[in-house]
Amino acid sequence: MEYTNQQLINYVSRIKLTQEKKNSYASQIDNLKNNVLKAINGMEKTKVTKVRRAGSWKKGTALESKGDYPLDIDMVFYLDLEENTLFDAEELREEIIKVLCKAYPNKQGSDFTDGQKTIGVVFRGSGLEVDIVPFIPEKGNTTYGRQPRKKLHSGEFKTSVDKQLDFVSKIKGRCSNFTSIVRILKSWRNYQELELSSFSIELAVAHLIETGRISDFSINQAIITFFEFFGSGNPVEVYFSCAIGPRAGSAPWIADPTNNENNTVSLSEREWDEVVEVAETGFETISYAQTVQEAGRTLNLWKEVFGTSFNIQEEH
Repeated sequence: MEYTNQQLINYVSRIKLTQEKKNSYASQIDNLKNNVLKAINGMEKTKVTKVRRAGSWKKGTALESKGDYPLDIDMVFYLDLEENTLFDAEELREEIIKVLCKAYPNKQGSDFTDGQKTIGVVFRGSGLEVDIVPFIPEKGNTTYGRQPRKKLHSGEFKTSVDKQLDFVSKIKGRCSNFTSIVRILKSWRNYQELELSSFSIELAVAHLIETGRISDFSINQAIITFFEFFGSGNPVEVYFSCAIGPRAGSAPWIADPTNNENNTVSLSEREWDEVVEVAETGFETISYAQTVQEAGRTLNLWKEVFGTSFNIQEEH
């Protein structure tokens, strides 16, 4: 049997980050922001002009922290560098960690890691992880700038945080179930222990919406379409007409919606093959679940893909 949108939204209500939970992190995040500002502004030839929250938190696709999957926030620090100053991500990281160690004397050295962008900060117990992301805006009337790549010392890429957020806002306007679809797929990614990034999932769903393959009509069908897209064995190449830059590279490629030259997929061949295999299984299982008439059997099939905590009953 096919689940209705409301049944699947009932599941989303169990896994999403609620506003109440967001509020509980507010003071922790503000304190971290102030300490990072202190660290950066204390450096020579570098000042912060703006701070923005980005990532799943800002886009409304975040899941509540659970087990090995903490709540992750991207905190973007816009930097004003003096003319001809070379940006050194490692130097910045060391300065920030120095200040944070003073501010949080009970934290361990392992709490400060190479994050997805530059510096990861882990708050043990609260389930919060923050990536501190330096961003150097271009001069002139543009929202683009330079941002470190996913690993330190691997260069920079040109992107626009503002345009990324605007893009997601427009996709939400086209498909009101966008955030629910993404959250369900992120819960699948977590349960299956895949390395596929949240950003790649969001952008793949956005691409399928833009090309008319996903609509508001059925979340159930949207999940099947996503699994088919990744698990069919066809090359996965996603580019956006609203982005700058030519098509670049070879599959798998899911472009940044602001610059087609930036690939959001950074997996090894083995990791990608695992995504394809698990997506194929998801497609077969959920497609079959649509043909089953028994409610209990349908639920068990979904649990095979999304885990034993999958539940479509309304919360009381």
